[in-house]
Amino acid sequence: MTPSVNIYQMTVGNREFLLADVARSAGIIGTTIVSGSPANDRLPLIELLYAADEALINLTRPAKGDEFSDKLVNQVNTINGCDENIKTILSTVGDNYFTYSQNMSKSLQPALEILSPGIYVCHEAKMIPSDGAGNFFWSGYTMKHEVSGTAVFNHAIGKESNYIPGFLIPTTNPAEFSDNKVKTQRDKLNAGKKIGGLALHLSGMFCALLDGHHSAAACLLNDTDFKCLVIEPLREVLYESAEAAAANGREPRIIALSCPFVKIPISEMPPAVLESFLLRRANALPRFYSELKKKAHKSIRIMSRKSIPKEIHLKAELLPDRSMIESAYAVTELTDEQLEALLAGEIKYDDKIIISQNYYNSIVTACNYLQYEDFERFLKFSFSIIDSPDLTATHKYVIERLCTITNKKINAYFIALLESNDPLYDDYKASMEAYVKSYSKFISDALADKESKAKKLNRAVGIIGGEISDANLAQMESFAKVNSRRS
Repeated sequence: MTPSVNIYQMTVGNREFLLADVARSAGIIGTTIVSGSPANDRLPLIELLYAADEALINLTRPAKGDEFSDKLVNQVNTINGCDENIKTILSTVGDNYFTYSQNMSKSLQPALEILSPGIYVCHEAKMIPSDGAGNFFWSGYTMKHEVSGTAVFNHAIGKESNYIPGFLIPTTNPAEFSDNKVKTQRDKLNAGKKIGGLALHLSGMFCALLDGHHSAAACLLNDTDFKCLVIEPLREVLYESAEAAAANGREPRIIALSCPFVKIPISEMPPAVLESFLLRRANALPRFYSELKKKAHKSIRIMSRKSIPKEIHLKAELLPDRSMIESAYAVTELTDEQLEALLAGEIKYDDKIIISQNYYNSIVTACNYLQYEDFERFLKFSFSIIDSPDLTATHKYVIERLCTITNKKINAYFIALLESNDPLYDDYKASMEAYVKSYSKFISDALADKESKAKKLNRAVGIIGGEISDANLAQMESFAKVNSRRS
């Protein structure tokens, strides 16, 4: 069967993307329901991401009737166990687009030709290589567990808002992590080349990373954005409001086709693609359905677990978490005047709801939004909340959030609170003491690491003595690299 893929360049609002109508394909990669059905609430709904006859990721939704309920997720197998041709096709997409500057349409064509038939939105996006809770994405899915943010629709963001599903679920075994492969990708970055990955949207805020696991680690270590070509199935529909329909004397109509990245008005859909959408919206059973069903409930086997470097885990902890991203998409702006109103215990400013009618939710969302968008304002706002005896109901959340961040200003603030002996903070004394102790160890370890690196570099470049400042350390590292190249 000859593949048939029609690609359209589109812009909706300020979002540019490719709209791909995969009419005929090899159907090697896709998702399928293997247990339960959307119309039957007796059994959990289990959906699989598959590649050929290999089940890769299991997504179980216990509360099928609730599109706002999170799912249980676990990795079933690795994409490296699939046919070599599949891996080759997937790996060339990112290389062609990011490294060799091939256009998006041409780069994605081979991958689209092996996806299951359907309508897809394709775009480039910055991804977050974590599980949304501060953990490096590659090592957290060997056991089935509920993953916050995997619900079809998000309570904070809503159905109508657009967002990038930037958190990742791996399709490669953690045991396949390679220091040498990460180094190869870092060498490309250091040489000024671009690297990236290929991701397929699964559910809610999460994508499966089909290729680019070592690139993600390299970008994290180099403090470089990890970008992917993202493919999102276009399956959901948005209806007009009941009020608008009633005003026209009819039942609510479909007004847009929806995926996280974009909501495409019906009026802007190419007629041929709209027809294809109506024909292919339902999940089609792949030809190897019976084999997949047998493998659906397995867990990935890790023959020899390799240790992912501690530095990667530490850097992953600094990435935006799910709550921050939710708030960033749910809130468009928070002015200083609105923040002052929140600090005064108000939910409105200028007679308009600032964030939510629930005051506690407003504080939580404001903190998350500011931490993502403007860290200095976040610190100022958080400290102001804790300083206020009228906002004690929010103290626990704000202090716990501050305790997840390694920062000298937070450390100094906690020390000041502890030294004040104010009974208002007695319930949080243990948490703040633990933070101060942890921060002291962090500084001590960092200093020891700096001194160790400096001593090694001193021997390498013949610099003896002198204060070990950051500037000197950077200079010595530079000299060491030059000498290394000469030798």
